Amino acid sequence: MLRVFLPASPRTDRADRWIRVNADGRIVDRGHDVPSRWPADAAIEAVLAADQVRVIALVLPPIPKERLRGAVRYALEDRIATPPDESAIAIAEPRNGTCVVAVASAALIRETTAHQRRFLRMVPESALAPLADGWTWCASSAGDGFVRRHDGSAFAVQGIDDGGALPPELAAALAQARRANDAPASVHVAFAAEPSRLAQWTQASGVPFASAPVWQWEQASETAYASAPDFLRDASRAEAQAARASTWRPFRLALVLAALALAIHLGGLLVQWSWLGVERWRLAGALVDTAKAAQLPDAQTADAAAQAIARQYSAARHRASQSAPVDALPLLARAAPALSSLPAGALRSARYAGDAWTVDLVKLDAATLSRLERRLGDAGLDALAAPASGGTRMRLSLAATAR
Repeated sequence: MLRVFLPASPRTDRADRWIRVNADGRIVDRGHDVPSRWPADAAIEAVLAADQVRVIALVLPPIPKERLRGAVRYALEDRIATPPDESAIAIAEPRNGTCVVAVASAALIRETTAHQRRFLRMVPESALAPLADGWTWCASSAGDGFVRRHDGSAFAVQGIDDGGALPPELAAALAQARRANDAPASVHVAFAAEPSRLAQWTQASGVPFASAPVWQWEQASETAYASAPDFLRDASRAEAQAARASTWRPFRLALVLAALALAIHLGGLLVQWSWLGVERWRLAGALVDTAKAAQLPDAQTADAAAQAIARQYSAARHRASQSAPVDALPLLARAAPALSSLPAGALRSARYAGDAWTVDLVKLDAATLSRLERRLGDAGLDALAAPASGGTRMRLSLAATAR
């Protein structure tokens, strides 16, 4: 694994510091070369100088991952001065309700991403520094410095002048923290500083300055790299979301029109079903009224009224010496075309009683039996089939729709 420190976007004529690490993060080689002379490792990580990136800690409520980026953008609106399309953001995994966000120039991220050596990860130098109870003041490998607060945020500061005065950015930040009653318990100085300087800074700021182990980006742990906000990970996610959106954008109008057509179709079906339900209710009422007007017994429901009217009709035809639809021969005439399609010898016997024919058939396969029932139904007959000894017994009666 190759890690390169970038004070700005890569340039072919600028030498940058690099280190090579093995699988457990131990440094095995280091150098200072132009990009063409970097080791040819397949995996390269970029560390962006602290003065190129601002690291902000945001306190957010629990938010689903798919909505986190939008919430962070909204929360940053009054924290950064540049327009949203000119800023690139990287979001670390939220911890204990705090989300660490890195903000850099979108142009810097684009130029670095477009470099001929493809980077696997792009993290801020200041997000790799260790966290302490107070603030940690580190020297940047770009020449100036930065301060990392205990909440994970960080800001860049100028170098120390000849008089040893505090950098103006650090002095202003400490003064603001005191006014907000949020001054750090101490400022840990993670670079070489004389005790007299520490005392000078303590007296000038009113906050204790204490010596801490010297820290440079090469010393960052693998855990620090893994938890730091990564611009390339967030850029890949944003590009993937944009690609998905652009894939569907040409079809958006067609999908809207299809959804509208489907809604109209379903609305029409609902109206039609409602109208048919009303018509069925009206016809049922008309049947019952007709049966009651004719003083037919047992005509309280539509089905009972229809059967009573059919019986009355049959009786009237019989009195006129005519056959009725439920008589033996008319029923058999309806069933004959379907029964004649059966194989020879399939019909064993047939008998008529109670306005219905009962036929005994040899054992038929499921497809033939289903085809027979379908043809009998098309002829206006209700066919009720049941297994019988060695075959099938079927009762054929006139369907209500054919009476």
